[in-house]
Amino acid sequence: MTAATLTVVAEGQGELAGDLDFSSVPEIWPALQKLLASADALTLSLARVGRANSAGLVMLLEALDLVRAKRGRLQLSDVPEELLDLARMSGCDGLLTAGVG
Repeated sequence: MTAATLTVVAEGQGELAGDLDFSSVPEIWPALQKLLASADALTLSLARVGRANSAGLVMLLEALDLVRAKRGRLQLSDVPEELLDLARMSGCDGLLTAGVG
């Protein structure tokens, strides 16, 4: 298991890295919430995400909901195929690929 990290790359750009699973999501979620609250528009790269399970998917869907509620914009880039497959099985892949805003 690789610990999840959230890095601010530049203004309006962040990067998630590591595994997004049941043990890492509760640790990384508060930092992601804080970043989302401070930005009107954010592009979040998932290029360095390793393994991901339903906890990671739910966290990203919650992030999209938070942004939608404040009428902001969140664009997910480089979504790993494993997450897209899980989203397809759950019927929510359009949310991950479209983003919000």
